[in-house]
Amino acid sequence: MDDILKKNIINDLGIDALPQEQQEEALLRIGNIIFQGVLARVLELMSDGDKSELEKLLMEKSGSPEAILDFLRLKVDNLDAIVGEEVAKFKQESADFMGKIS
Repeated sequence: MDDILKKNIINDLGIDALPQEQQEEALLRIGNIIFQGVLARVLELMSDGDKSELEKLLMEKSGSPEAILDFLRLKVDNLDAIVGEEVAKFKQESADFMGKIS
């Protein structure tokens, strides 16, 4: 996750008051949730062959997040837009949830 996006999420969700270690843990969890949403959406757009390639990459222990993102960028034309939409969706769902418990 790039630094601007991290700062944006930290500020928007109000986790900037947490200690640095807890902020990083929260960002890791948030990143995983967003990544799962992105994966679900891009799988709908991919051919069976591309899905198989992605599955192999995900199963490899050496399949780093950067390698996975590079693969997705090659296979999905509008990946950045999808990521942006999933980030916005997560933020909205979080705000809705927080609004209900406040």
